[in-house]
Amino acid sequence: MALRLIQATRVFPSSYPFFGGRNAFVARSFASVGDKLPSVELHLGFPPKKYNLAEFAKDKSILLVGLPGAFTPIPNYLENQDAFRKEGIDKVIVYCVNDAAVMQAWGKDQKVGLSMLQLMGDPAGELTKALDMEMTHPGPMEKGLYGRCKRHAIYAVDGEIKAINIAEREDDPAGDAHPEVTLADAMLEEIRKVKS
Repeated sequence: MALRLIQATRVFPSSYPFFGGRNAFVARSFASVGDKLPSVELHLGFPPKKYNLAEFAKDKSILLVGLPGAFTPIPNYLENQDAFRKEGIDKVIVYCVNDAAVMQAWGKDQKVGLSMLQLMGDPAGELTKALDMEMTHPGPMEKGLYGRCKRHAIYAVDGEIKAINIAEREDDPAGDAHPEVTLADAMLEEIRKVKS
């Protein structure tokens, strides 16, 4: 993962020692284009089967879509399966910080069935943390949403990240109001850019 120096605004509450609500420069490691997907396990079904993401992604073109919670709408990937297949995508993995049983129930609710989508759980948030996609904005945390995943989409080929989009804004930390960059159309455009 690349180490970047970023300006983090309003990361620290006013009660936090030393920073006292001020902006701070912090070093953080983010998943970046060119990085390999981390070697962490995702869970599928119930009882859960564990899949190592790095191994699963070998010799495949995949989309990895992280969402803040189960039973939120799947961002139009089901409707665009044919377009993704045409672009060479083998699998779309949708994951959340949730257990595999919840993800399985969500898949049934969304009628994922035999589609190219797999809804997988990241129960301990290992993938979310490895990609540095943990939502830390105080707004969602004040509502009890701890350890949730930022809304994002990653295009990877043979385990290497080729494109990454994150739907996060200061006024919309979960990306619910502005998910556009993680939707199917935006990711199809990213895939075509990478391939051209």
